[in-house]
Amino acid sequence: MKFDEIEYKKLSEIKKELLHDFYFKAFPLRSELLFNNWRWLCRNSLNNLEPIVALHNKKVIAHAGLISTQIKFNKNVYNAIWFIDFFILPQYRNLGLGSAITEKWMSLEKNHLTFCNEKSLKIFKKLDWMPGKNFYKSCKILNPFKWIPLLRSFDQKKLNKVNFFNIFEKSIYSENVKLIKLSENQKIFFDLIKLTNSGSLEDSKPKIIKDQKWMEWRIFESPFINNYFLFLVKESFVIVSISSNHKKKLNIIFSKFENENYKLILINSIIKWSIENNIDVVWLSLDHISQSKKIKDIFKLKFELIFACNSFEQSLKKDDLNMITNLEGVDSDLEVLNYSNKNYFSSE
Repeated sequence: MKFDEIEYKKLSEIKKELLHDFYFKAFPLRSELLFNNWRWLCRNSLNNLEPIVALHNKKVIAHAGLISTQIKFNKNVYNAIWFIDFFILPQYRNLGLGSAITEKWMSLEKNHLTFCNEKSLKIFKKLDWMPGKNFYKSCKILNPFKWIPLLRSFDQKKLNKVNFFNIFEKSIYSENVKLIKLSENQKIFFDLIKLTNSGSLEDSKPKIIKDQKWMEWRIFESPFINNYFLFLVKESFVIVSISSNHKKKLNIIFSKFENENYKLILINSIIKWSIENNIDVVWLSLDHISQSKKIKDIFKLKFELIFACNSFEQSLKKDDLNMITNLEGVDSDLEVLNYSNKNYFSSE
C-alpha cells in the first residue's frame, strides 16, 4: 500500500453501505448505535466537524472519531475535540497510517483531548501529546455473587434475592431525595441548570462548558434519554444512566453538589436505591481530583484511565489542558461505551 493511494474524507461523504460494513467489523457491539447516531455523538450541531475516514481502493480502512466541545479558561472560550472511536483494520496497521490519520484529525481543531489505550497513546506521544495523571473511575460492586464465574449460569432472579447487601448495607437514605425520570420532566431540570450556571464560574483551571445548550445535546437529544434519571435534594442533583448487558449498571454521569453533606446524602441514596432495584454495579463520575474519605470508603474500587491532550493555542497550552477539572462520565464517549446494539434498540 502506498500513502498516495489513501483518500481521507469526512464521514458524511462515505457511502452508507461502506460505513455500515466498517462499523460492523471495527465496533461489532456498537455498530448500529454508531451508524444511526454519529451526528449526535460527535456533536455535529456545535461546529459542523465530522469524524475522518481513510479509504484504500474504495474500502474504508481507518476511522478517527470526535466529539466537539468548548472549554472555558481565564474568561476565554476555546473550541476543542475529543478523539474517540479510533480504529484501523488489522491488515493496515504498523504502516504509519495511525499517525497520518491522527495528524489529519488534529488539523480540524486547535485543542485535543482523549481517553485511550496504551497502543493509541504511543501514537499520540509521537505527535507531542501530553499524557495525564490521576484520571480515574471508581465503582461499588453490588451483589458480589453475580461476579463469581461459577455462579454466572445461575438464575439471575434468584441471585437478586440472595444479595446480602439487602441485609447488611447501611447506606443513608433521605426521604427528601426525589427520583425523577428525565424524559418526562425536562422543565425542572433546566431550572436547575440555570441555577447551576447563574454564578460566575471560577476558571483558574480549564473546564468543559456545560450550559443549557450542552445539556440539551448531551442529555435530551441522547438516544438513551429513556434510561436517564435525576436524584435531587434541594438544588443538589445527580444524573444517572442505567444500562444492562450481562450486568445491570448504574453510571453516575453528571452531578452538582451544594456541599459535602448533600453529596453524601445523594450518593448513599443512590446506593440504597440501586440495591433495591437489583443494580449490579454503580460507577462514580470520572474525577481526577481527590475525593473525600467518606466517598472513597463507598467507592473502594478505582480504575485509572489513560488521558492525553494537546493544544496549538498560545493562551491555552497542553500543560493547562492537563489540569482540566470537571470531566465526568458524559464527557468523551465513556458513558456511551456502556451501551451496545442490544440495549440501544431496547431503549427506543
